[in-house]
Amino acid sequence: VNSLPNWYDSDRTNVSSGTDDDCQNCPGAQWTGSNPTLTEYVYDFVLNAANGEVDLTNETNVVFRIVFHSDPAVTQEGAVIDDFVIEGTQNDDDDDNDGILDINDNCPLIANADQANNDMDAEGDACDPDDDNDGIIDTEDNCPFTANADQADTDADGIGDVCDDDSDNDGVPNGEDQCPDTPEGTTVDISGCAVFTLPPTNFRVQTKGTTCIGKATGEIIVEAVESLNYTATLTDATGDTIQDFTETTSFTGLAAGTYSLCFTISSEPGYVQCFNLQVVDPEPLSVSSKISNLDGKVTIDLRGGKRYIIELNGKVVTTTENQITLPLERVENNLKVSTEQPCQGSYQETIVLSENVIIYPNPVATGRLNVYLGKDRFQKAKVSLFTLNGVNVFSKELPLQNNEVDFNVDALPNGIYLLNVRTESKLLNYKIVKR
Repeated sequence: VNSLPNWYDSDRTNVSSGTDDDCQNCPGAQWTGSNPTLTEYVYDFVLNAANGEVDLTNETNVVFRIVFHSDPAVTQEGAVIDDFVIEGTQNDDDDDNDGILDINDNCPLIANADQANNDMDAEGDACDPDDDNDGIIDTEDNCPFTANADQADTDADGIGDVCDDDSDNDGVPNGEDQCPDTPEGTTVDISGCAVFTLPPTNFRVQTKGTTCIGKATGEIIVEAVESLNYTATLTDATGDTIQDFTETTSFTGLAAGTYSLCFTISSEPGYVQCFNLQVVDPEPLSVSSKISNLDGKVTIDLRGGKRYIIELNGKVVTTTENQITLPLERVENNLKVSTEQPCQGSYQETIVLSENVIIYPNPVATGRLNVYLGKDRFQKAKVSLFTLNGVNVFSKELPLQNNEVDFNVDALPNGIYLLNVRTESKLLNYKIVKR
């Protein structure tokens, strides 16, 4: 133990000791004795364990408590010591097992067989917190192996200037960079020098499809943000079309197909920017209708145009929607649909409303046979089919939708059949033909 006693406040008093000048209770006094020499004690873990005491050789944390007691029977006073140093040695000549004896190892507790020592001080790089000895610890040093106390970093890339292999941060090493001071963000060539470039948004390119299928009426419109002497080259399977312009240009009379459009600049021979474009034909005009006999309306689905012209019983309606519902005001209604492009043709249909029972299609070839039960409303109907000889070939109770039932006739042989429809209040009989 190689430490002096701490300041200590004794709990002894003059009354308890019987002495008027007993200073054991004086605040801040230090206990002393007639023998000021401190005794050194040695605790040998291995020897004591061999003598039957607790084996502490493998413990990672050992706490010692040492107390000296004052005794009136002796002339010396004791002290309670609450801080002291324990020194010990490990019986190992190479603590980090790196093959270098501790007495020769510049990092005796951290393995570093190469003994690397960048700043040639007493500490190896593996355990040296400041490898370049510039006063900046490695974890905060932008050049941990090259001394640079000023931490200068011109291009602000986190690497100090003295160890930065690319001082202008353009991706070209200093040794190959013919333009070492290129501004940040500049596009450079392999020599590190600026090359001409334009932003990707410099050209606004719009394509317009053909107005009709098979017609060469497509168009490509070009607008440049920066005014320069451009050359636009449009290429397709038939060859190249070239146009010079400064701000805007267009290519017209184009058939549907794939095109490549490239821009060059006369004053910048290395510059080129290309786009792949598609000119498309419109969809063919497609119209389908669904009639609601009960409501007296027709719902029309439309495809293939931008604006549709609908003529129903002489009244004209235009729409850009893909579906429209119109009232049917007559028993027989004439429907015609077209677009603004005459080349797309037109769709025509006659829609017949009746308060009577309608069976369609009749004759029927394939698919489903529909039975409209007229103005009377029913919930369900039993449908039966008989041959002319009275043989029942189909019989089923079916729900009604919009007062209509339908069923598949694909399995029926060709011939003439008697159709029997029974509702809650009616029995209807009709003749149908299967072809």
